[in-house]
Amino acid sequence: MTAKKNPHLVSAIAAMVTLLYASVLLSEQTAEVVSLQEDALEHIQFKKIKANNFSYRDKQLQIEVDDSASILMLPFKTVKPVSRVSFQWRSEGTPFIRDAQHESERSGDDAVFKLGLLLQAEDDFFNPFAASWLKQVKEKLHYPSENMIYLVANAKHKPNESWLSPYNKRVMMVSVAGQSDDAGWQQASYQFENAQQVVALWLMADGDNTHTSFNVSIKNIVLQVEE
Repeated sequence: MTAKKNPHLVSAIAAMVTLLYASVLLSEQTAEVVSLQEDALEHIQFKKIKANNFSYRDKQLQIEVDDSASILMLPFKTVKPVSRVSFQWRSEGTPFIRDAQHESERSGDDAVFKLGLLLQAEDDFFNPFAASWLKQVKEKLHYPSENMIYLVANAKHKPNESWLSPYNKRVMMVSVAGQSDDAGWQQASYQFENAQQVVALWLMADGDNTHTSFNVSIKNIVLQVEE
């Protein structure tokens, strides 16, 4: 005789298995807080574009954009398998971007903040005709990289939507949602389906294409790294 299954017992067991699996996943990951200190970040400037002004206070990064653009890069000494990224931001003003279509074009390719993840490449390709800022990036990296994912705060695209950079088809832009607190800070986060092999971070705000000025503050950048 076959015993009847208790649906409540089956559901309880399934829930326990799910919780156990989630706890195992969390135990195999480490939360790493990114240091927002001047001596840890490399300032990458473009030759014909005015650079941003950066300042550091109370573990926060302050970026002043005035029809300008430049990058802060943090190269890693080891490749980090990143499964999730979170950060907080708030701004006074934003770049003038009409809609998602404008955001996909060069004339609208600005953002209040973009957190870039440079991905590990198999080959270290050298282009002698590359721009000077690209050569500077290559010199600072410990591992080769050809592709990048940009997590874009306050994007016109819907959260989790992606589009290719109008300047470089190796750069994937992804819109990340934000939740505001009482102090005006936006909490943004993005979970990858599979861990990304990251060799460096780019921190960028830009208003050069839309000819706009604004200030943005960044804090609590946290990477969930698989062990």
